[in-house]
This record gives sequence, C-alpha cells and structure tokens, in this order.
Amino acid sequence: MDIKLSIIIALSDTYTDVGKIKKTIDSTLEAYREGTEIVISADIPSGPVKELISGYSEKYPDIIKLLFTSERRGKGGAYNLALRSSEAEWVSFMNAGDTIAPSFVKAMLKKAEETGADVVGCANDSEDNESDAEIFKQLPDMEEDEMKAILIVNPGQMESKIFKRSIFEKNGLWFPEKLLFEKLGIGRLALSEAEKFEYIDECLYFFDKDNKPSTEESDLFERLDVMTFFIEECFKREILEEFPEEVEAAFIDDMYMKTLFTYIAVTPGAKRKKSFLEMLQNAILDCFPEFETNPYYYEKYDDDIKDLVSLHIESPGKFLKTVKNFDSLEIE
Repeated sequence: MDIKLSIIIALSDTYTDVGKIKKTIDSTLEAYREGTEIVISADIPSGPVKELISGYSEKYPDIIKLLFTSERRGKGGAYNLALRSSEAEWVSFMNAGDTIAPSFVKAMLKKAEETGADVVGCANDSEDNESDAEIFKQLPDMEEDEMKAILIVNPGQMESKIFKRSIFEKNGLWFPEKLLFEKLGIGRLALSEAEKFEYIDECLYFFDKDNKPSTEESDLFERLDVMTFFIEECFKREILEEFPEEVEAAFIDDMYMKTLFTYIAVTPGAKRKKSFLEMLQNAILDCFPEFETNPYYYEKYDDDIKDLVSLHIESPGKFLKTVKNFDSLEIE
C-alpha cells in the first residue's frame, strides 16, 4: 500500500507525560485514513513512555511505526530519523499533547490533490491564528517569490501544515540535533522551498494549552545556536541573497527579540548579567548591523519596544539599569 501521509510524533528523552502522549496518539488514530501511517519517533524514551508506545505499536502494527534513536540526538534527531525512514508523499509534525480533528487527514490531502500544492496549512487554535489566517488566505493568488517572502516572515505554526516530503529529502533539509528549539527556523526554510501553498480556513489542529514548556536562562544559549544554524542554511541555499530583508526580519524576531525579552522574563532583576546582554548585542550586530532599519521590524514593533532595543544596542549596561525593576517586557 502506498503511504500518502506520515504523521510524525517526535518525543525527546526528557518527555515523560504518558497521558498527553496517549491523547495525541488516540487523536491520530481517530483521524486515520487508508494510506496514512503514524510514526512515533522517540529519543531514548523512559520506561513508562517506551511501554506505552510499544503497546500501541503492537496493537496497531499496520498503522503505527515505532522508531528509537540509537543515541541521544534530541527531538531534532527523532524528527530526522522519522523523515529518513518515511516513504510517504506527505509528512506532518505533531507535538505530544496536541490533537487533530477527525477530518484532518482527509481534508488536508483533498486540498493538496485538488490544488497541486506542495504545502497545505489549516487554521489552528493558537493565539496567532487569526492574524496568520488573514495572511495565508491571500497566498494562493500570489506569485511564487511574493508568497515565499511573506512565508519567511510569517510562517505560522509548522504543526498545522502538511509538507511534501520531497521538500526535505531533495533539499537536504534536516532538523538541528541535540539542541532545544529544533523547529525554530525549519518551518521557514521548508516554506522557502515550496512552490505552491494552499490553506484551509477551518480549525483542524489543536494545541495543548497546558503544554507550555518553561524556558530557563541556560536554554537561551541554544536558541542562539539554532538561529546560527538558520542563517547558515539561508546562506548556503542562497535564500539570504534572494530575500535579505525577510531573512533579517526572521532573525530579528526569533533570535534577537524573543531571546532578549525572554531573558528579562525568566531571569530575576538581580541575576541579570551584562555579559549575556553583550553577547546578544554582538550576535545581532555581527549578522545584521543595520537591523533597526529593516522595514518589517520598523512596522511590527511599537515605539516603546524599539526605544528599549536601541538602548540595548547602544549600551547593554544602560539597558540593564533601565529594566532592573521590570518583571517582564511584553512584545507582540
């Protein structure tokens, strides 16, 4: 039987919530259609997790494919193992704890077949869905370059999409391994390789609202590593040359802005370090020294936020003094 769609559920070695894993697998089984496979790819799972997913694999041997990494490779390694093991025409990616509508598989594949798209997205229940939907609904009528430019800046949620597997295989596009934030940038890279994008304005993907992983200060160093990976991939694939403002905007948002403001949120005032702020200052200026003139950045953030950013770039020490009594800084 030809496999049309692999639904990939990747589990990191630290994930232990068997209840949420069960909820996700049950959801995919409810959405199952002939020609679908459910791939559970686990990075050295714990005892209870391994017992649970092995039980599902034994019960549904023709539907569920179970994969284990031979060494710790992180969630990115689990995704790569699943991609390299899949022979499906299409792939999708799910987080443990999330669910899909029973009509997800049928609706997404139908849209793909009817339109000839190589990426199909659907509405989801995230806070950003409304603004994302307004953008995505306009894409089918755009020229390819205009579509790619918009998707590099506004990729939306990677989970509520299905991708032609060839986008990854033919372009040698793989998730960074042994790092947190493994999907950061990969969605943008995959969309930049797409030729046609279609969208279903119906909520078919549901995020686990309780599954909000806490970010610690030490995790932010890995965010920098992942975004370095993103820039290197953009350079190698000539995406940086073709879409310089869009790649810069993505780097500003995902690496610089979210790292800066998350650092303030997770690190108490007395423990904030000038050295970290200097490192972040150097990271953005080394890549994009004129980033404050980027039109996407200029339009997206309000003046108060941009004033704080300018202060950080001018003097991390002055910035540190200014925000010392702030518990957090909100950005859109």
